[in-house]
Amino acid sequence: MSRPVFKKKPLASCVAAACTTIALGLSAQAHAQEGEPLEEVVVRGIRGAQATSINVKRDAPTIVDAISAEDIGKLPDVTISDSLQRISGVQIRRSAGEGSEVNIRGLPQVITQLNGEQYLGSSSVVSTQPNFSDIPSQLFKGAEVYKSATADLGPAGISGTINLKTYRPFDFDEGLTANVSAEIQRGDETGESDPVVAGLLNWKSDNIGFMFSGSFANVNLSNSYNGANTGDPTNPGNVNGWTGRSNDAAVIGSLGGDPLAADMLSAVSVTDQGRSYMSYQGIAAWNQVTERDRLGLNGSFQADLGEGVQLTADYFYTNQEEYNRQVGVSATNKWQHWNWMYPTESTDTGQDVDGNDFHVWSVAELSPKRLKSFTQNVSYENKSRNFNIQLDFDNGGAITGQFRAVHGEATQIKRHGYNEGDLTNGASTLGRTTNFVPAEFCGPGDTVVGDEGGCMQAINPLGYAENPHITYDTRGEHPTWSGFDRMISGGLGAGATLADYMANLESYNVGAFSSENNEDSKGTLDVFGFQGSYAFDDGGFITSVDVGTRLSDRSAEFTRFNLFTPANNTACEAQWKATDVILDSPQCSAGEMVAGTFTPYIALGNVPLDRFNNVNFYTDFGPVNGIPGVWAVDPADYDNPIAFMENIFGSGTRQTIPGSSFNVDMSELSHYVQLNFGAGAFTGNIGLKTIETDLTVKQNIAGPGIPFGNTNEDAGDILTHRTYRDNLLSLNTAWEVNEDIIVRFAYNEAMVPLDLNQYGDGLTLNTVIDSDPGSPTFNQFIVSGGSLAGNPQLDPWRSENLDLSFEWYLGEASMLNVALFKIDVESFTEQATVIMPQPDADGVIRRSVPINTTVQGDGGTLDGIEAGVKLAFNDFIDEGVLADFGIDANFTHSPSEGQGTDIKGDKLPFPDNSEDQYNIAVWYETDRFQARLAYNYRSERLVATGAAWGALNLYQDETEYVDISASYDVTDNVTVYFYGSNVTGEFEEYYFDYKEQLASQFYFEPRYTLGARARF
Repeated sequence: MSRPVFKKKPLASCVAAACTTIALGLSAQAHAQEGEPLEEVVVRGIRGAQATSINVKRDAPTIVDAISAEDIGKLPDVTISDSLQRISGVQIRRSAGEGSEVNIRGLPQVITQLNGEQYLGSSSVVSTQPNFSDIPSQLFKGAEVYKSATADLGPAGISGTINLKTYRPFDFDEGLTANVSAEIQRGDETGESDPVVAGLLNWKSDNIGFMFSGSFANVNLSNSYNGANTGDPTNPGNVNGWTGRSNDAAVIGSLGGDPLAADMLSAVSVTDQGRSYMSYQGIAAWNQVTERDRLGLNGSFQADLGEGVQLTADYFYTNQEEYNRQVGVSATNKWQHWNWMYPTESTDTGQDVDGNDFHVWSVAELSPKRLKSFTQNVSYENKSRNFNIQLDFDNGGAITGQFRAVHGEATQIKRHGYNEGDLTNGASTLGRTTNFVPAEFCGPGDTVVGDEGGCMQAINPLGYAENPHITYDTRGEHPTWSGFDRMISGGLGAGATLADYMANLESYNVGAFSSENNEDSKGTLDVFGFQGSYAFDDGGFITSVDVGTRLSDRSAEFTRFNLFTPANNTACEAQWKATDVILDSPQCSAGEMVAGTFTPYIALGNVPLDRFNNVNFYTDFGPVNGIPGVWAVDPADYDNPIAFMENIFGSGTRQTIPGSSFNVDMSELSHYVQLNFGAGAFTGNIGLKTIETDLTVKQNIAGPGIPFGNTNEDAGDILTHRTYRDNLLSLNTAWEVNEDIIVRFAYNEAMVPLDLNQYGDGLTLNTVIDSDPGSPTFNQFIVSGGSLAGNPQLDPWRSENLDLSFEWYLGEASMLNVALFKIDVESFTEQATVIMPQPDADGVIRRSVPINTTVQGDGGTLDGIEAGVKLAFNDFIDEGVLADFGIDANFTHSPSEGQGTDIKGDKLPFPDNSEDQYNIAVWYETDRFQARLAYNYRSERLVATGAAWGALNLYQDETEYVDISASYDVTDNVTVYFYGSNVTGEFEEYYFDYKEQLASQFYFEPRYTLGARARF
């Protein structure tokens, strides 16, 4: 369709015309009359980028939204995810305050393309959901989001497809073009001055061109947390940690002993009110600084070979090293019963649990067995390389075509290091204050009792000797901890408070060393494709026909492992070198005879916190209130945790976790035919795509448990091979009502493979130490739960999608659009918890435990409405301050209905979908000055089903982010600029079904950027 040239329109007339057009479908007023001279409008900067995005949408054969850079390297965002959130229907999540994972219309089943072909990124080796945290925005000239698919689009997502567009040599004028920028970023909390540099160099003649661009950043980002103790603090989707439930009767049954301390009983009046309530394994607060070294490179070569043939070769490279250095404090009940929490402020939900009224609470008295500091460092090394070579043929005749070959490689290496500073002397946690250690670790004051010189060694003699009493209050904006001024018995003598122990370095010993859930993932992608088109010149209804074939092969190797090292210099290796791990397994034991009885050693003796590590006194745990400082290990000590552990313990063995290690190969052969048609103002296309998928999955069988950890032996492989075929129909139509108004209708069928781990993951069991002295497995590892995430027989995501769109083009840089959509999901996966009998670490089945598994969902629907407006006021106003302003705003309403109900009986939505989202950006632009104020809102979203004891679901509360940017052109070639991200200090809050039942909070700091850009 042809694009009209716009004249300026009075704003009032424009609004009036909108009402008339929407109501009656009539032509808008104030068109350019035939023969009337049109005023030329020159666009640049924010306005120019908005105009470019509008033109992309207008000219597309289907429903598309786009973003465009204002200038070279000038998408005003850190990652490309940050930029994409300005598009209607796009929902993003932030990682350490930077844009990372992306949804479209509430679903993560989104395919990413790079310049029109599939892209393999290091953060999505085994997943489908785009994660662009390692991809700098400076490398892109724009991005397109396809809401509906055409047959020739290539691989497409369920709810949408993202096409990232890089610069190429023929995008520029002949000769040499150069652009360079340098900036400093600074965060409110970290206080670091972080450098970011980027540049582009392009040379082009009349038939050949070379382009190279790059970006490097070293940033330090604050990422604080408080709430329920969590199993994986690097994963916001797993913030629930270990949870259970208790009731008043259970707490009363433990009066006078563990877990309620005597001073706690005097502080609260405990009566049986017939309540049931949530209990956590522990609560925690930490301050994390995430350091990211991000490098992105993009190279491209283009040549006009003559006779309509053009050669393009591209290379796209990313490399990001990330360190999540974390220091915190936690109060836990050490994986024992749930009766250590007693709520004093609670609300009746009206639900019945265990025959009691279920209450959600906001204040609780805690009697933890263990109060400790901890240090954790989870690091990632992400690399990706994507190559593209293509030949395009277009000599102006009826036949055009393209041959393309793509190769992608991506790796992600995850490493974990952990250290905890224990404050207890063992009296409450172990029921004893001494450990048996080999003779070489004995010291002055230790009592030799073993035949080989082994001794009983005091556990942290200056630690406290009873359960602390802490009050936890979540009624304010951020939780408050208190009770540290209460006196507690122990090695510091009478009158010492809990805060006194926390301030005394000699009151700490190392509770545990570990390096676990390390990961190595490697993926490859190879694509070969051909597509051609034949245009008819007879003026008939069918204007052209497109055909194509594509072969892709995607493979992934994923290995997760725990590090085992010698325990106390014995022949037994342990995953957890901890003061509560006893080396008495039937598979391996270490110890000696004491008074005629074999006595096992402990895995870790009394090790002062600062013996092997650098330590500091920390007082900053984010916005949580009331916690005095603690001594903790410097997390930078674990930048290379495996080397650190091997250096301390002499050696290390990487024990693969069979249930979380797999290989997947997926080949897809697709063919399509598409007919393009048009008659007057009516155009469109109809196509059929056939995809044959060949899937091979190798899973590992988990054998007997390996002692002193939660790792199993590899008992062999399961190899599964299956094929399936999909025939996908697509129809896209557009009716150009007049030069300004387009109405579109689209129908398409979609298929997206599952995340590869949903095919390949096996059974993984979690174990804990049985601390019940009356249990036959006392001091042994017993099974507590697990996950069975993978099933090769699961079907891919499949859906039928309907879209109806109204687009009104008001001016060169102004438009209004409204779209209705419906996504009918035929098949998808969901999480479920089942109770299954499982063996303890010694291989004996004694108990049934909850297993979190992936099952086939029966389907669901997601429908809604999108509305957007882009206004450049100088499209309507010639003079005055208002003429320099503009608006870019959109709204998405997407209610969904998934499977299952919650504890209240309400139907659950699709996980990760926010029902409402809107973005509002107001901008101002003169000849040299530009400014933008952007607001992003996202309503609550379901994070995980059955997150709390299989009954309560985890939600993230609504979020509101505000970002600002401004720039000034000092000369025509030099610009200075300022950005502010999350300037209001928004934080993410999670809760369990009821907002009063806080799960956790993540806090990301406001960040500010000052930079300069030069163009040559």
